Amino acid sequence: MTAFSDYPFPKEMAPFPTHKKGLAYLHDYAKHFDLEKHIQFNTKVMKIERNGGGEKYWKVVVQKDDGTTVEESFDYVMVCSGMFGKKFMPNIPGLDTFKGMKINCNEYRDAEPYKDKKVLVVGGGLTAGEIACEIARTNAEVYISMRNGTMCVSRLCTDGLPWDMSIFTRHNLKLEASELFAVCEKKCMTRMVDHKTFGIHIPESPLAQKSFMITDDFQDRIAQGQLTPVADVEEFETSNVKLKDGSVLENVDAVIFATGYQNSIPFVDKSLIYDDAGNWKLYRYAFPVRAEHPERLAMIGMVSSQGSLWHFAELQARWACQIFNNKVQLPDRNAMEKDIQRWPIYTDVQYHFVPGYRMVDEIAEDIGVKPDLSDPELAELYEYGPMVSYWHRLQGPSAWPGARDAILNAKENTSYATRRFYGDDAK
Repeated sequence: MTAFSDYPFPKEMAPFPTHKKGLAYLHDYAKHFDLEKHIQFNTKVMKIERNGGGEKYWKVVVQKDDGTTVEESFDYVMVCSGMFGKKFMPNIPGLDTFKGMKINCNEYRDAEPYKDKKVLVVGGGLTAGEIACEIARTNAEVYISMRNGTMCVSRLCTDGLPWDMSIFTRHNLKLEASELFAVCEKKCMTRMVDHKTFGIHIPESPLAQKSFMITDDFQDRIAQGQLTPVADVEEFETSNVKLKDGSVLENVDAVIFATGYQNSIPFVDKSLIYDDAGNWKLYRYAFPVRAEHPERLAMIGMVSSQGSLWHFAELQARWACQIFNNKVQLPDRNAMEKDIQRWPIYTDVQYHFVPGYRMVDEIAEDIGVKPDLSDPELAELYEYGPMVSYWHRLQGPSAWPGARDAILNAKENTSYATRRFYGDDAK
C-alpha cells in the first residue's frame, strides 16, 4: 500500500516493515532512478520568496551544514516537507520545574535510554501506543496518560492481510461512517475486548472516538502488567506527576509527549497559504490560490488522506510536474476557490482525514492516468481490491509495464514474507 507506483517493495519484506527497512527502500528507490545526484544533503531551507527582478521566479535561501547560507533561484518549487513541522507541547502547570527527562515523540529514537526507568507517555494515538509498548519490553515501569482514551484496532484482518489493504477499498470508503465501522469491526476488530477492562475509556459510540491505535500489543502489555493506563495529567512537580483523578506518580524519570503537531511551513510566506481567518487556501491541498502565480509553487503531501500518503503525494507530484511543464492547466482562481470549499478545512491546529480516493481519481483524470477498466478482472479489483499506487501506471504519461501484474499480485506479494516457509504456491 505504501510503495511508489513504479517500484514495488521486495516481496520478501514483511507486511509491516521496520523504519530501517522503510528507509532502505527509499535509498534503493533513489539509486534505482539515479536520483542522488539531484539531492543536496545536509541542507536546510530557510526561506522561499519571490525573486524580485530576477530571471527566475523564486529565490530559495538555504543553510549548509557548516552554517553558511546560499541563495539559489528557480522557476518552480515543490515543498515536500510535510505539514507537521512544529511539535505541539501541552502547557501543563509545573512542566518547567520537572527535573526528569522530557521530550516530544519526534525526538524519540529507541527504548534503550529508558530501560529499568519509570516512564510516563502522554497521548492516545498511534505513536503514543508504539512508544509505550516498545519501552514496556525493556523492563521499564511504563504509564500512559490519555485524555479521552483510545480505540485499539488490530494490524491484521481476518484474512491475515494488513488492515488498510482489506479496509481501504473504493467500495468501503464510499460507505457511511457507521457502515464502514461495521466492516472494520467484522474484519479487524476480532481481538477487540472491552476497553474498560483495560482502563481504556472510550465514548459510548465508537464513532465519536477521536484517538485510535493500530496495535496487536497494547492490551497485551497492560494484561501482563508492563504498561498501566492512567488519568490525564493535572500538574508536574520536581519528580512527581499529579493526575486529574487525584493520584500521583512518584519519582518519574522521563516523560514522552506524543501530543501531536501543529501544521507549519515556516519558510513560506503565510499569506500565500492562509486566508485572513487562518484557513489553508490550497487547491487540492497543493497549489496556493492566493499566490500571484499559483502554478509555480506546489505543496506536496500536505494532507491526511484515507489510504497511503505516499501514493497520494506521489500523484500530486506527478500532477505538479505536468503543470510545471505546461501540459496541464490549473482552473481559474474562482474555480479553485470554489473547489476548496468541497473539502475539509485545514488550519494551523486543525486537520481532518480527506476521502483520498475521490481526490486521487480527480487528479488522475486530469493528468491522463485514470485507469481504463475495460478489463473485467481489473474493473472488479479497482472497486473491491486494495487502493495500491500501481493503478496509475497502467496507461498515460510514464506508464509502467509491470503495473498490471503488480495489481493482480498485490495481496500475494504482501503475504509472501509470512508464508514463504510453505513455498511460492502456499495460499
